[in-house]
Amino acid sequence: MNVSRGRYFEKQAASYLSRLGHVIVSKNFYTPFGEIDIISEFQNKIYFTEVKFLSKNNKINPIQKVDLSKIRKIFFSISYLKKFCRIKNFQVDSLSLYYKNNVTTSQAELVFEYYQDLRLA
Repeated sequence: MNVSRGRYFEKQAASYLSRLGHVIVSKNFYTPFGEIDIISEFQNKIYFTEVKFLSKNNKINPIQKVDLSKIRKIFFSISYLKKFCRIKNFQVDSLSLYYKNNVTTSQAELVFEYYQDLRLA
């Protein structure tokens, strides 16, 4: 997926989180360990959200797009951020987007699958 298309879906994901009551703190935040797609705050908790778009040819469960390696990188990034910010209460989530019925026209409805509180196994 190209960068502009990825940014489009990240923007849609941020809008979705905002509708749920999240305040978006940062998007595409880079650390030496990788990028965090969305950092938000909701009810005195910081959320680190990985965004994934599923193409119509993708046959896997959306949560499988966020593997253990990616989750580890997010936790390393959070540890890095803790050196500079006071982060006590946080959660790592994943938000997967895909088009309803695999239709990709401009009128297609985006479906959001929100997986909360991902942890290292």
